[in-house]
Amino acid sequence: MAADSDNRVPLDELHAAFDREVTTDKRAAAETAYALAFRYRNEDVGGARHFDLAKVWANRAIELLDELPSARLDQVASTRMSVGGVPLPEFLHADVVRERLADVLA
Repeated sequence: MAADSDNRVPLDELHAAFDREVTTDKRAAAETAYALAFRYRNEDVGGARHFDLAKVWANRAIELLDELPSARLDQVASTRMSVGGVPLPEFLHADVVRERLADVLA
């Protein structure tokens, strides 16, 4: 993935990464969906913030994470430190997404 001038991967590349990951690695796809939700919430995209798209991606992350085992810490540990310029929490599970993106999920 190429990075743009502020060290963030372009959104279209994150979308493509999600499309690849969702069939091969659901944890990675959930991490990417989480990053997309943050990017749409926090950045101007085409001159506006897109809370509606942030909500879609936050819900997608939650759906994927709910499908994964989460009884042990190693099962909820993030596999990367960041995705697309968005730092990931050390442990990522559905409740973390709900807490950190509560403003767009409301």
